[in-house]
Amino acid sequence: MHYFREIILLFYIISIALGVAGVTCCVLPMLSRQRQRTELGKPMALFMGGLLATCFYDMIIYYGNYVLGIFSNLEVMRIGNCIIAGAMCLWILLQQRIIQREALKHLDRVMLRYLPLYSLVWLVLTIALSLNQFYTLKWLLLASDILLIVGFLSVCVAHIIYAAVGGEKTDLHYLILITGMLLWNYISYFWSETSVYWGNSGFIRAPMDLTIIIWMAINAVNLIYSYRKIFRPAFEAEDGPIQTAPPDEQQPQQPAQARTPDIRERIEEVREQYQLTPREKEVVELIYRGRTNREIAEMLFLSESTVKTHVYNIFRKMGVKNRVGVHCIINEESVEQMENHDQEQ
Repeated sequence: MHYFREIILLFYIISIALGVAGVTCCVLPMLSRQRQRTELGKPMALFMGGLLATCFYDMIIYYGNYVLGIFSNLEVMRIGNCIIAGAMCLWILLQQRIIQREALKHLDRVMLRYLPLYSLVWLVLTIALSLNQFYTLKWLLLASDILLIVGFLSVCVAHIIYAAVGGEKTDLHYLILITGMLLWNYISYFWSETSVYWGNSGFIRAPMDLTIIIWMAINAVNLIYSYRKIFRPAFEAEDGPIQTAPPDEQQPQQPAQARTPDIRERIEEVREQYQLTPREKEVVELIYRGRTNREIAEMLFLSESTVKTHVYNIFRKMGVKNRVGVHCIINEESVEQMENHDQEQ
C-alpha cells in the first residue's frame, strides 16, 4: 500500500510535467517575434495553466487525505469543484477560438456567466458556513452541480457538432477527448461529494481515486495538440525560399523586396480589412510564403479539401481570382506591377 501511494504521487508529477511541456509549446512562439503565431496560443496557454493548477490541487488533496489525513472531505471537494468550474470556463473560451461560430456566442455567454457565479457563491458558502450548516443545503448543492453538468455538456456538444460539420478532424477529436475527460473529472468530484451524504462508501469514492489517470490523459492530449497546432507550425512556417507550385494553382513568384520583417503586421491589416477569420489569415500567410494547398493542409493538419474551401473563401472576400491577386493585395501592388516585375526577372 505504501508503494501504491508513491506510484500515484509519481503519476501526478508526470501529469504536471506534461502540462508544463504543453504550456511551453504555447508560450515559446508568443515570446519570439521571429515565429509565426496562431490565434490559439494565448487561450490554449490559459486553459492548460488552469488545468495545471487543478492537477496540482488534486495532488495536494490526495497527499493530504491519504498520507497526512488532514483535510475535511466536504470542504475540500467543494473548493475542488470551484477550481474545475474555472477550468471549464477557460475550456469554453478555447472552444470559441477553435470553432469561431457566431451562432454559439449566446449559448457560450450563458455558461460563461454561470460558471464564475457558481464558483464564487459556493466558494464563499464553503468558507463562511460550518459543515452542518452547509449540509442543510445539500439539495441546492446537488441541483447546482447537475445544472452545471447539463449546461457545460450542451455547450461542448454544440461546438463538437460544428467541428464535425467543418470537417477538421484534428479539432473534432480534440474537442471530444477533452470534453469527455473534463466531464469525468468534474463528475468524480460531484460523486465524491455525494459520498458525504450517502455514507462515504468505498464504491462511491472510487471514481475520485481515478482522477490521476484522467489528468495524465488530458495533459498528454493537450501537449500533442498544442505541439501540432501551435509549436510545430510556428517553427516550420518561417521565411525562406519560395517553392514552386504546380501550374494549376497559379503560384506567383514573390518579389524579394516584399518579404519584410513587418509582413505579419501587413497580413493582420488585410485580415481586418477583408474580415478574414483567424484560420483564413493563417492560410493567407502560407499562400504568401509560397505554400501549395497540399503543404498548407499538412502544416495546419487539415484535409486538402478543407484548405481548398478556405482558399475559395479568401479569394471571394478579397475579390481576387488567384494567388497572384493575394500577393498583390499584401504587397499593395497592382496585378500589372507584379507581372512587370516577373518579366524583369
